[in-house]
Amino acid sequence: MTLDKNRLSTCALWVLSLCFIPFSPALAAVPSDSLMSASTRGYASVSDIEELCTRWNQTQMGQLVQDEAMRPFIEDMRRQLRRKISGIRDKLGLELADLRDVAGGEIGLGIVERENDRAAIALTVDISGRHSQMNALLKKIGKELKKRGATKSTSTVSGTAMTSYAIPPKKEGDVEHHAIFFIKDDMLCASDSREEAEEMLRRFGNAAGNRLTDAEPYQVTMSRCAKESAGVAPQLRWFLDPFGYGRALRSWGPANKKARGKDYLSILSTQGFDAVQGVGGFVSLAVGGSFELLHRTAIYAPPIPGEPEKYRLAMRMMEFPNRGRLVAQPWMPRKLASYRTFNCDLVKAFENFGSLFDAVAGYEDAFARALEGMERDPYGPQIDVRKDFIAHLGQRVTLVTDYKVPVTPKCERFLFVVEVTNEEAIAATVQKFMESDPNATRTDFQGKVLWEIQEAQDELLELDIAVANLDLLDEIEETSTDKPTENAPPTSAVCVSGGHLFITSHAEFLKEVMTLEEPQDALSNAGDYREVNRALSQLMSGDTAARCFIRTDEAYRPVYELLRQGKMPESETLLGRLLNRLLTPADDEDEGILREQKIDGRQLPEFEMVRRYFSPAGTAVRSVKDGWLVVGATLSKLAPQARASDNTHISASTIR
Repeated sequence: MTLDKNRLSTCALWVLSLCFIPFSPALAAVPSDSLMSASTRGYASVSDIEELCTRWNQTQMGQLVQDEAMRPFIEDMRRQLRRKISGIRDKLGLELADLRDVAGGEIGLGIVERENDRAAIALTVDISGRHSQMNALLKKIGKELKKRGATKSTSTVSGTAMTSYAIPPKKEGDVEHHAIFFIKDDMLCASDSREEAEEMLRRFGNAAGNRLTDAEPYQVTMSRCAKESAGVAPQLRWFLDPFGYGRALRSWGPANKKARGKDYLSILSTQGFDAVQGVGGFVSLAVGGSFELLHRTAIYAPPIPGEPEKYRLAMRMMEFPNRGRLVAQPWMPRKLASYRTFNCDLVKAFENFGSLFDAVAGYEDAFARALEGMERDPYGPQIDVRKDFIAHLGQRVTLVTDYKVPVTPKCERFLFVVEVTNEEAIAATVQKFMESDPNATRTDFQGKVLWEIQEAQDELLELDIAVANLDLLDEIEETSTDKPTENAPPTSAVCVSGGHLFITSHAEFLKEVMTLEEPQDALSNAGDYREVNRALSQLMSGDTAARCFIRTDEAYRPVYELLRQGKMPESETLLGRLLNRLLTPADDEDEGILREQKIDGRQLPEFEMVRRYFSPAGTAVRSVKDGWLVVGATLSKLAPQARASDNTHISASTIR
């Protein structure tokens, strides 16, 4: 996707930055969502800044950023955040930190899609009791924009004074844009679009229509989150129209910039994923001494009228049945960083995957030809994927992550587990597939067939060893025997056993799972897992489609250590890859350029000094007729005795 990564994360980062700024008490005024357009594609609102910051400081993460040992790193991170959210400053001449003296209540920020025009920013601030501070800020904004050569003008619209600045282009390829401000009913409103500013003004009073509050996706997501919250007031509300948001962000790009690579936004839209009309949520901090963070999210994807299969094309893959409580399998080991499990109609997913595969490949029948090649290629596995493999899969899929020390960019280990309905048939298909792979080797491990796949070795390695002197050769041999080098390729593995298909990035990880013998070594008997599971069951009782358990200290440690080492851009962990995609400039990503680490992690203290700030977390998902409901929580460390209070054990058994 050729979107600007800096703009993609703007809305999320500006909210995070507010947590580090002390604000003043909030008084109710006109709700920001009633001033936002129905064409708002991204929206975030903080109703009471003082409460948000107070609650943030009560959380372990809030205390972490106040830890004196973290001060140099936090200051550097703040500077990076300010750079990432500079779009507000560029468009309106102010930074969000400038609002700390003028916010008397809610702050709302929206990105509005405008037909045949660039998307507009809409900002509202309740300035109740802060008019003198507001006047000082407006003077500061005027000076800032004057430095950029902006031309100031004033006008009166429906009795309200509007101040407008015409800001000339900064560099070649930019266009002139405007910053418009007005104050009405104790609300400061700002936009970079004259038309949007005037429309915001018309929404004051009782004028109906064309408000965000009138948009069905917004109404549905917010009402469902309110119902699920059961009276717990959120400090943050947010809403996103995923595809509209993507289009809005693209409108900010240079008009003459040639797109490179695949247009995944268009591909996903044409494949039916635009059925997802809205995603919105509530976020609460420091809830009742039980939760550090509690969030609820509603995803609104109504069935397409007249469509017998609910959705179109590849969107039909999104079938996640609610089934049971999805507790951890009894053979799942206690020692892991994260555990995710979900139900999926894999047969239906496979049958509807072809059109997406073809769209990405760029030509028709690409998927059919790939399947035909696997069946007819004399040098291939010669399997009918649909009949020999997919037909024998169950509906439960599990992903587990772990890591080995010392922490390196490749230290994270993955394990995929899929239920099978016909173990013998799946094992036969896996054998055919592995026998066609020259890098796969069959081994027997405790009576089970294990297929290990060794990555191709660098041909230069043998040459380097051959010319090395004897002492160096001995040192290399000792290192390779006792301490595998950071660059040594892992041996992945596949196994079919105990009614499951196992696929792992590291063979030794699977062997550890297979040798679990004692019940106390099972994840299902770990105190933190049981506490998270209990909390999720209370927050979302009944059957679910997915559950997630994360030991945040273990899950975040690889990223933390790589930051300290200055190797974060090289990270191959799940979290590391996600962060790198968000932080890598689009041009560098297109060219395959490894980004530079911007944050100086050398100032971070040893991880053991900050581990105490991280708590276990979990998420549960339920499928509903027109979308999904999500609830997630990070537990508080104020009551750790709960983890040891339940001594009930679930019997563990080895995989057979």
